[in-house]
Amino acid sequence: MEFSWLTFGFEIVNFLVLVWLLHRLLYRPVLAMIQRRRDEIAAVARAAAAQQAEAEQRKAEYDRRLEDWGGERTKARRELDEELERERERRLQALEAELADRRRREEALASRQAEQAREAAERAALALAGRFAARLLGAAAGPQLQARLLQLLVDDLAALPAERRAALREALASAAAPLQVISAYPLDDAQRADLAQALAALIGGSAPAMSYAEDPALLAGVRLQVGAWQLGANLQDELQAFTELLPTDG
Repeated sequence: MEFSWLTFGFEIVNFLVLVWLLHRLLYRPVLAMIQRRRDEIAAVARAAAAQQAEAEQRKAEYDRRLEDWGGERTKARRELDEELERERERRLQALEAELADRRRREEALASRQAEQAREAAERAALALAGRFAARLLGAAAGPQLQARLLQLLVDDLAALPAERRAALREALASAAAPLQVISAYPLDDAQRADLAQALAALIGGSAPAMSYAEDPALLAGVRLQVGAWQLGANLQDELQAFTELLPTDG
C-alpha cells in the first residue's frame, strides 16, 4: 500500500472537522447541562440550608414557648394551690363558726333545760312546802293562833305605809257601810278594843264604825274590809299566797 500525502492531509482535515463539530455540537451542551445541574444542586443545597435554619429557628421558638408554658403552668399551679388554700381556710372558718354556733345553741338549750328543771324542782318543792304548811297551819288553827295573828295585824297597822293609810281614809269616807271585821273565831272585847285603838291611831281620830262577822274559812286570823280596801292576817290568805306559787296542775 502506497502512502499518500493527499489522503493523509484529507484525514487530518476530517479529524479536525470532527473535533470542531464535537466541540461545537456536543461539548458545549454537555458543559451547559453540567452547569445547570450544578446550579440545581446548589439551589437545592441553599433550600435545604434555609429549611434547616428555619427548622432550627422553629425549634428554638418551640423551646422558648415550651419554657414559657412551663413557667405559666407553674404559676397557674401555684395560683391554684393558693386558691385551694384560701378556699380550705374559708370553709374551715365557716365550719368552725357553724360548730361554735351549734355549741352555743346546745349550751343555751342545756342551760334552758337546766333552768326549767330547776324551776320544776322549785315548783315541786313549793308545792310540797305548801301542802305541808297547809296541813300544819290547819292543825294549829285555833283561838290562840288567831290572837297572835290579830296582834300581828295591829302591829302591821302601826307600820302601814302612808299611801295605804290615805287609801283607808278615802275608803272610810266614801263607804256606805262600816268597816267589816271578819274573823275565824269571835273576837272578845279586849281584842276589839285593841283593834279599834289601832285603827283610830292609824287614821288620826276616833275609831271608825265597825261591824263584826265570823267566817270559819279563814281558819284563824282576821280580815279588815271596807269598800275596795282590804287588809288581813289570817291563814286563808297566807295559804292562798302559797297556792298562787304552786303549779297550775297542782
